[in-house]
Amino acid sequence: MPRRFGPDDGLDALRVTESLLPLDSYAGRSGYDPAFILSDDPLPLPGAGRWSDDLVSLIPDALSPGQDATELRYTHFSVRLSQSRALPLFSACNIDGSRSDRDVPRTNTWRRDPRITPEVQNLREGYGNEGQGLFSRGHMTRREDPNWGDRDIAIQADADTFHITNVAPQRQGFNGGVWLRLEDYVLENTDHANMRVTVITGPILSAGDPVYYNRRIPTAFWKVVAFVHAHTGELTTIGYRRSQMDYLPRPSGGRFVFGDFHDSQVPVAAIAQESGLDLSAYAERDVMAGASPDLEIRISSVADFYLMR
Repeated sequence: MPRRFGPDDGLDALRVTESLLPLDSYAGRSGYDPAFILSDDPLPLPGAGRWSDDLVSLIPDALSPGQDATELRYTHFSVRLSQSRALPLFSACNIDGSRSDRDVPRTNTWRRDPRITPEVQNLREGYGNEGQGLFSRGHMTRREDPNWGDRDIAIQADADTFHITNVAPQRQGFNGGVWLRLEDYVLENTDHANMRVTVITGPILSAGDPVYYNRRIPTAFWKVVAFVHAHTGELTTIGYRRSQMDYLPRPSGGRFVFGDFHDSQVPVAAIAQESGLDLSAYAERDVMAGASPDLEIRISSVADFYLMR
């Protein structure tokens, strides 16, 4: 069971606590399961690619024998972080649609993870009231996705998504629409004998990202979704990219610029190129495999996605 919060936890008005959970409370977190969808066709976590020298590692006391020191394991999902950007490179989640528990109360309390150093966990800077120009803490693995299985496990999974390691700065207006509906839509199109989906989400981090509140803010985000297709019976992936450029404050501050948001289905190979990660295991199963990385299909609703080759 996740630890309950009491009056001495230092919870402030922005639903943030400086209190750390004890290291031993994370025991048993198995994280992302590569064989979750098909046991005979596992999908590994994305490779580090160009980020191999920039990964955050767990402190020695948090490591189990043989554990990958760069994989932060939570309940049904795993995260890898960039040291230089203090942001997740991705969060990879297994979703069991047949055992989903959407009635889990929202934890709504953000905290750091004691298994890595606090210097790479920005809990407060740049986050806060949108009306003051600040950013929302945008879940990478959204809170509902890992909430499946026994009730106690689902509650623990929800609390795990509220670690700041699973967050990138987003404008509130950006965090909706297709971005939130995609996982549900794919689940509706899976083989119902195997309603299991893997969703990997991350920011596109660039040296040219604009700076607000002393932080470089990613202007775009991506998802790769893997599932067994209802019609073909094959392990299938799709790639999706969303820009928040039109939601960002003007460089001079003050007012905000709002415009049409940009949702696109893109080849997984293009996401690999832009993110700098190794997504080869996903690219070869992509419905857009073989397409030019420059190909981009504008999406106005989830029904616009191509789910078959």
